[in-house]
Amino acid sequence: MHGLSCPIPKGAFYAFPKIENNKYKSDKEFVLELLKSKGVLTVHGSGFGTKYGSGHFRMVFLPEINVLEKALDKIEEFVT
Repeated sequence: MHGLSCPIPKGAFYAFPKIENNKYKSDKEFVLELLKSKGVLTVHGSGFGTKYGSGHFRMVFLPEINVLEKALDKIEEFVT
């Protein structure tokens, strides 16, 4: 997606995309705005440590594929 980059997860049940867009003051602001505007719940990366987590967010991909597709579509709308 434009505005995000993400390595391919290796054996994890989550992804940890980097927020490339400097529109937000922090990753926490990003996830709160995403939740408010699109109803998609993720976790701010700095909650996992500021050294490696700042500027990222975490999302799990355990839900059914149709739920994930809807969520990813909403995230794409949000970052575009």
